[in-house]
Amino acid sequence: MRAVRAVVRGLSYGTLLLVLLVTALTIAVPHLAGAVPLTVLSNSMAPAMPVGSLAVVRPTMPLSVSAHELETLSPGQIREVNDTSHVGVGDVILFAPNPNDATLVMHRVCEVRSYASSTGEDRSVFVTQGDNNSMLDAPVHDYQVRARVWYSLPVLGHVNDALNAGEHSAKAIVAVAVAGYGAALAYLVRYVRASSTADAGASA
Repeated sequence: MRAVRAVVRGLSYGTLLLVLLVTALTIAVPHLAGAVPLTVLSNSMAPAMPVGSLAVVRPTMPLSVSAHELETLSPGQIREVNDTSHVGVGDVILFAPNPNDATLVMHRVCEVRSYASSTGEDRSVFVTQGDNNSMLDAPVHDYQVRARVWYSLPVLGHVNDALNAGEHSAKAIVAVAVAGYGAALAYLVRYVRASSTADAGASA
């Protein structure tokens, strides 16, 4: 009987910890670290980051710079606020392949090429490729980089999408999670009571 109760407590605590961990990784940690949670929409980075994965990225420029502002800035102006010095081979970066286009690509850096501009300033060009792609991307200039992937987790991108779908959706998800947790706990309680009754009958 004690063993059954221990299992019930373990499952109960385990479920609660899992819910808290998912919440922390998708909401709390990115927010506290100034990172941004994104959902992977293609399989170009599979198997490391398949469709539906959560990719938490750290922007290479201040979050105060809006997408609208970026459209009005020249490459030189973007370089002034965009720090790509920490991006290296093996990193997965988020970049804008085309100017004035909101579409972003998330691929791995295969090579970093540095050169000096005509004014003597350091410049960088990144050679990237999707893990699941057979061809390299067009060269990515430093002013095209938007963020570097900090960590990624499978499946949780769907959770991120649901949480960002709106206040009502978020409340619904929380309600379903709580209801599911409560139902599982109620089932375990009934199981323990049934086991206790059976044990008492056997002892009699």
